[in-house]
This record gives sequence, structure tokens and C-alpha cells, in this order.
Amino acid sequence: MMNRWLLIISLIGIVFTAACNNQSILDKHDDIQVPLQEKQEIVVWHTYSEEETRIFENEIIPLFEKEYPMIDVKPVRQSYTKQLKSALVARASAKEPPDVVRMDIVWLPYFNKLGLLYPISDFAGFDQIKSSLLNGPLQSNYFNGKYYGLPLDTNTKIAIYNKELLQRAGYTKPPNTMDQVLDIVVNHNAAISMAGLNAWESLPYFYAFGGKLLDSTYTKATGYLNSQESIHAVENLLKLYKNATSTKGRLTINTDRWNGIINGDSFMIDEGPWFYSIQSPEKVKKIVNTTVSAPFPVTNGQGSVLGGENLVIMKGSQHPSAAWQFVKWMVSKEPQELMLKAGLIPINKDIDFKKFIKDYPYYQAYINGINNAFLRPPVAKWDEIEQVYTNYFRLMFSGHIGVAEGLTAAAKEIDQLLVEDEGR
Repeated sequence: MMNRWLLIISLIGIVFTAACNNQSILDKHDDIQVPLQEKQEIVVWHTYSEEETRIFENEIIPLFEKEYPMIDVKPVRQSYTKQLKSALVARASAKEPPDVVRMDIVWLPYFNKLGLLYPISDFAGFDQIKSSLLNGPLQSNYFNGKYYGLPLDTNTKIAIYNKELLQRAGYTKPPNTMDQVLDIVVNHNAAISMAGLNAWESLPYFYAFGGKLLDSTYTKATGYLNSQESIHAVENLLKLYKNATSTKGRLTINTDRWNGIINGDSFMIDEGPWFYSIQSPEKVKKIVNTTVSAPFPVTNGQGSVLGGENLVIMKGSQHPSAAWQFVKWMVSKEPQELMLKAGLIPINKDIDFKKFIKDYPYYQAYINGINNAFLRPPVAKWDEIEQVYTNYFRLMFSGHIGVAEGLTAAAKEIDQLLVEDEGR
């Protein structure tokens, strides 16, 4: 009897040790292709807005359930917060729903690092689906040779110019380069209005002035963030910012940008598609009459930052095959066209934008801008890295620290986070 208990205890120890040595919290070898034998319910967590939720829950889900009567979809609307991130980790680790999550693209590296996502590319039919999707958004799901989600919708920011100020500067169409933007700003006493200093808001400008954040493998900041190119980029931004007290200024931050671009206080702002979608029809008409939009100026092949959401299947799912059926259907043409009504830019290449662009011509710049939009670094500790980046940019812009000193200190702290990210 004693020997039997010793054997059991030994086996428990072996299992526990193996689990601790596995980077994945959950078993990587779960069966993900179980055929549907009986009706199944999948739980889908999302962070859609009210109008988006209405279309998703009242139009899209009924269509799916009609086509796939063996699958019931239970949608749960959530707030996009850090608490949501923690809740997803806890539930997936305990093998509890949700089955599917509509997830911000910058969250995927974190959940993939923990081993909480099924590799989508292991499912049957992935290659056919892959070929129908926009490559940029698709790449936000790619890690170590596999895809861990499918892009659901995408976005970027575009440049929006005051039409009258553009014409006064002698331009009949929007500038193509940041050098042209600077020519107008410096020589015509115009103003760029930037929303803030975090990565989403300032990276397009930092890159446009020649700045670098990390190396190409996303493993090192020193030598890149504090390179001469990056120092020069921030110094140029600061020159514009420090001149903002003269007349209308050159670079302003955290002002009333929307009204500023309409009434001529700002020459240029950058904004996402929600700039239009949340406005009343009367306000949109006024915006269209007084402004002209274009893709963000491209520098070294980079325009503005790429945003959007992906659909992932959590390792806590008890119904991965049903979840996969839903995920791949959601990126097909019909549901993508329905969500386009809410202003979400589709990722399916087969979508015909002609009618939509005819009704909403300002969306053309967003669609064109996707081609040169850049991904933020796909690293698990991106939230912490962005916080370091933002903190030092605030210190530099407030004059509390010099540019070279600030970028070097930021690079050193980010390097440590990258070491932790890689487990080195």
C-alpha cells in the first residue's frame, strides 16, 4: 500500500515539474479539430460600441446561427480595460469561457507568450482563409512560424488638413511628404495639432522625422531609440513645440483638435475613422466642406500606426472546432460588409468599397493609408514599453530632461523589459 502511495506522489511531482517547465500555461496538444456531434454554445467576448454591438448581435449572429444551426453564439460585451486583460488570463487558465475574443492587436503577443491562444494556422482551411485577407493586419497575428488569430477589422490614422490654409500655402492637393508639411508649417506660420505623447499618438511623427524605436528583431532599444537619427527627430519636434507660443504656433498637444481644424486654428491633425463616425451628419458636412483628408505622409515606407482587432480562440474553450467555424465565418464577405455599415474597415480583400466610398468619400484615405501603416512592436511587454516611452517623452517635452539623456535612459529601461520579455 505504501509503495502505491509513493508511486502516486512521484507521478504528481513529475506532472507538476513538467507544467512548471512549460512556457505555456495550458496543454499545447489539445485536440482542436473535434467534429460537431451535438449542438454547442460558444461564448464570444467583444468590446464593440453601441452601434457596432447592435449590428453584431442583431444582424450578424442570427445570420451565422441560421447557416450553422448546430452552434449557438452567446455574445458578451466588455469594456476595454486592464481588468478585462486580467480576467481573460484567469478564465483561460482555468479552462473557462470565453471561447472567442475580439482582441486589440497589441494584446496578442502577451496572450501568445502565456500560451493562452490556439494556433489558428493549425485548423483546417486556414490557408484558403489567409489568402483572402489583407496582409498587414494578418501579420499582427504571426509569431514564431504560426498564426494565433485572424484580423477582424483594421484602422489607421490619416492626415486631415484645413482646406483654406492648404490653398493659401499654394497647394492644390495634400502634401505627400513630411518635408512638404514642414515647409507649410514653418514658412506659413501654420500649426500641427498632435493628440498626445504616447506611442499611438506620437510614433507616426517620431518615425516621420527619422526616429527609430527598436531593432528589426524587437530585442534592443539602445543604439536605436537613442541613435543620432532619433535624437534629431525629437529635437525637430521640440523646435516646433517650443515655437507654439508664437502667433498660432507650430506644434500643439491636447488641444480641441476637431474644432481647431475646422476653424483654421490648426493646419493639420491626424485622426482615425471615428473622427467622422461619432459626428452628427451636420457636423460631418461641415468637416468635409472645410477640410481635405489624405493618407499620413510616408517616410521610409512608413505612414501612420496600424490599429484594429483580431479574433482569437482562447485555450479555455471547450468547443474549439465550433469556435473556429465562427471565427473563419466572421472574416467572410457578408459579415464584413455588415460591419462596414458601422464604419469598421474590413480586412477581406473581396469587399467592394465603391458604394461605401460614394456615400462616405473621406474613408478612401483610410483605405489607402492601410498600405503603409506600421505595426507597433509585437512584444508581450508592449504596455510597459509604451509607458516608458511616454514617460520620457513627457519629461523631454516639459524640459525636465535633455533629449539625448532622456532617450538613452528610456532605451536602457526598455532593453531590460525586452530581456524579461524574451526570458533571457
